[in-house]
Amino acid sequence: MRKLACLAMCFASTSSYSSTVEKQLQKEFDYNFASSIVLSDSDVFTFGFSNFDPNEYLNLDDDSLGDNESVDLRKKISVLSLPFSIPASNYRYSPYQTKVNGRGYLLSSQQKVSALNADTPDDLDELVLGGYLEVEQEAYLNRNITLGAAAGTHIMYYQNDYAYRSDTLEDYRDQIDGIYVNTNALAIVGEVNATLKYSPYGHFGQWYFWSSPHYFNGVGVNLGKGDNVINPEGWYWVNGVKVFHRLAIWQNMVQSFYTSFNRVDIGGDTKKPLNTVHYYEASMGWLMTPPIKIPFVVNIGVGMSLNYGSAFKGGSLVMFFNQV
Repeated sequence: MRKLACLAMCFASTSSYSSTVEKQLQKEFDYNFASSIVLSDSDVFTFGFSNFDPNEYLNLDDDSLGDNESVDLRKKISVLSLPFSIPASNYRYSPYQTKVNGRGYLLSSQQKVSALNADTPDDLDELVLGGYLEVEQEAYLNRNITLGAAAGTHIMYYQNDYAYRSDTLEDYRDQIDGIYVNTNALAIVGEVNATLKYSPYGHFGQWYFWSSPHYFNGVGVNLGKGDNVINPEGWYWVNGVKVFHRLAIWQNMVQSFYTSFNRVDIGGDTKKPLNTVHYYEASMGWLMTPPIKIPFVVNIGVGMSLNYGSAFKGGSLVMFFNQV
C-alpha cells in the first residue's frame, strides 16, 4: 500500500494512463487480502516483537538475509495470529480423523508516504482483521505417513486511514478519498489445502518432514465510495521439517526445544507484496505446555525466526503459539 499516494498523482494525466493507474490502485485491495492470508499463517511466516538484521551479528553481507529497509518494514507491521485445532471425530482403531482447524488474525501497519517529494510526509495506517475456519480429513496411510485434505473460508475486513499532512494531493482527493484511501472493504475467501507428513519411525510428536500446498480465491466489496471488483487469488506451497525435542517436565509443564526450516513457494496475488516467488523461513525456540488444561491451547513459547529472500527478510524474536 506504500504506492497508493504515489500512484494517485497520475490521475491528472491522460485518460488512458489514468485508467491504467486506476486498475493498479484497485489491485491493491487484492494484494492486501492475499498477502494477509500468507502472513497470518504462522506455519509459513513469523513476525516478532523485536526485529534485526542477521548480517550484523553473523558478520555477513547477504542482501537476501536482511537489510535496513526490510528491517524497517518489519518494524512497521504488526501481526497477531491465534491458530487452533479441534478433533471432531477420533475413533480409537480407525486410521481416519476429522478435525476443525482455524485461526483468528489481525495485521496492522503504519507508514509514512512522501507524495511528489512533499516536505511533510502523509500518514497511512492499515488494518486487516480476519478469521479462518476449515474442516480437515486426515488419514494415516501407514505408520510413517499421514495425508490430510481440508477446505475452509476466510472472512476478512480491511480498513485504511490516510492523513493528508501536506497539500500535495489536494487536487486528487476527490478521485481517491473514500475509494482507495480512507475506505474499508470486506472479503470472503475460500481455501483448499492438503498436508503430507512423513516421520521415518512414526514419531510425529518428535519430528517430521511435511509438504502442504494451499490455494485460495475469493470475492470482496468496497464498503466506501468505490465500486471496484475485489478478487484476491493466490497460492503458496510449503515444504519443510519440524523438530520437537522434549527437555523435561516441570510443575506439570512439558518443556521442549522446537526448530523448523521451511521453503515457501508463492504465486498469484501474493507475489508482488512479498516481492518474490519463494523464500525460506527458519525458527527455533523453547515451548511449554500449560500446567492445566486450557481450551484451544497446546503450547506457548519464545524463540527466534529468520526469513530469507522475501520483502520481509530479516530476523525477529518471536512468541510461539500452538506449534505442532
